[in-house]
Amino acid sequence: MLLVLLLAGCTVSFSPGNQQDALPAPSAGTPAQREEAEHAARRYLQMIDRGDAQGTWAEAGTVMRDMTSEFAWKQMIKLVKKDDGLSPARALVGIGFTSRVDAKVPEGEYAVVQFGRDLDQARVSEKIVLQRESGRWKLIGFFVNQHTRSGAG
Repeated sequence: MLLVLLLAGCTVSFSPGNQQDALPAPSAGTPAQREEAEHAARRYLQMIDRGDAQGTWAEAGTVMRDMTSEFAWKQMIKLVKKDDGLSPARALVGIGFTSRVDAKVPEGEYAVVQFGRDLDQARVSEKIVLQRESGRWKLIGFFVNQHTRSGAG
């Protein structure tokens, strides 16, 4: 059985500084909501893994299009794709739903889906931020963090 953790401690901000104080706490959502958000996040990750910057941009949500340029997004995808040593196996870490992900982003229906995967010497965390628009989950953010393991070997 897959354990889905609420990303209550997850802070996703599109703004510099500490403007998270007014943001609502995320909820776990229903099993159907979690399944739909995970499916959408995995679909976007497959596109990113293929280096399909054009495809992800074409399906990006309004928030992402308003906060970055297509050129900047394509450059970010190129940087992510440079690390071809990543294992394709991703484990779902958690999903959280909220009406707000940043003080500068309008209220709406948002999901943050976090995955983890292991490298030889590091753990990689990937967060996909989605916004529901026109009945579909649209990509509005992608965050990658790599944490080197100490004492490995």
